Amino acid sequence: MAQIKTNMVDSYLVKPNYAHKVILIYGQDTGLVTERAERLAKTYLKDNSDPFAVIRLDSTDIASDPLRLADEANTISMFGGNRVITIQMSGSKSIMPALEPVLSTPPQDAFIIIKAADLKKSAPLRKAIEKAQSAVTLPCYMDAREALNGIIDEELALSRLSITKNARAMLLDNLGADRMASRAEVQKLCLFAMDDGEITEQHIEDIVGDASNQQIDMIVDSAALGRTGELDRRLEQILGSGNHPAVIGSAALRHFQMLERALSLMDKGTPPPSALDKAAPMLHFKRKPLIQSQLRIWDSKKASRACELLSQSLANSRKHYQLAPTVISETLLMISATAQRSNR
Repeated sequence: MAQIKTNMVDSYLVKPNYAHKVILIYGQDTGLVTERAERLAKTYLKDNSDPFAVIRLDSTDIASDPLRLADEANTISMFGGNRVITIQMSGSKSIMPALEPVLSTPPQDAFIIIKAADLKKSAPLRKAIEKAQSAVTLPCYMDAREALNGIIDEELALSRLSITKNARAMLLDNLGADRMASRAEVQKLCLFAMDDGEITEQHIEDIVGDASNQQIDMIVDSAALGRTGELDRRLEQILGSGNHPAVIGSAALRHFQMLERALSLMDKGTPPPSALDKAAPMLHFKRKPLIQSQLRIWDSKKASRACELLSQSLANSRKHYQLAPTVISETLLMISATAQRSNR
C-alpha cells in the first residue's frame, strides 16, 4: 500500500520509486495534476526521444476497450528504454476492468500515469491503487503560500530577477487559484520585467491584473467560440498596440482551466449553470451567456488538451522571446479551429 502525503509529493517526484508502475495523480488543482504528471513522465523517460514512448489515452478509450491498456503496457519498445502511458480521467465510465490486470501483473518497462480530479477515499479507483503494491497515489491540492513562494523563486532564478518584499506580498495575493495558472502568471511577469532587473509593485499593478480586461476577454472568447476570423483581427490589433503575447496566453490558459473544471463537474452530473458557478464564482454576469455557449461546444477532454497546448506555448514563448507573438497566436488559432469544428 502506497499513499504519499501531500507535503511529501514533491520529494517523491525528485526520486520516484520505480517499483510503482501505476501512479494516480489527483486533486482539485488540475494545473498541479498536469504539471506533476509531465514532470514524472520526463523522469521516467530520461533521454528517450522515441516518439512512440509516450501514449496518451482518455479514460473513455480504455473503458470501451478494457484489453487495450494491458496491451499498450506490455508492448516492447522498439528502441529500448521506458514507456509512459498517460490516462486522462473524464466521464463516468469505470476503468477498473482495464486497470485490474496491470495492478495484479505490473508491466516491466512501462509506467501508467492516471490524471484525475478530486477523489474521495471511497472512490473505487483510488481505493484499488492505494491497496496495490505496484501503485501509488499522489494528491494535489490548492497551492499553499509556501508552494506559491516556491514557484516565484523558481521563475525568478530562471529569469535572473529579484523582487521587492512588497511586490512579492502583492503578487502572492493575486495567485493561488491553480498551479499552472499561477506559474504562467509569474512567467508573464518575469517577461515583462526582464530588462529592469527587479520586480516592483508597479510591475504587479501593470501586469498581473491586466489579463482580465475586456479586450483580452474578447480574444479568449473568440478562440473558445471558434470565431477564427474575429480572433485573427483582434490578435493583430492588440499585439500591434504593444500588449505582450504572454498576457494573452496566460489569460487563455486560466480561461480553459476554468472551462475544464466546469466540464468535469458536468461529466459528474452537475447542471451547466451550477457547474459554471462553482468553477467561476466571480464571473461577470455579462460574460455568462458566452461561457455557457462555450460549455456546449467543448468537452472536458478537448478543454484539457487546450490547456496543454497553451501551457506549452507559454513555455516556448519564454524560451524564444522574439517568436512569442507567433507562438501564442498560432496556438489560439489552432484552438479556435477546434471549437469551429465542434460547433458545426
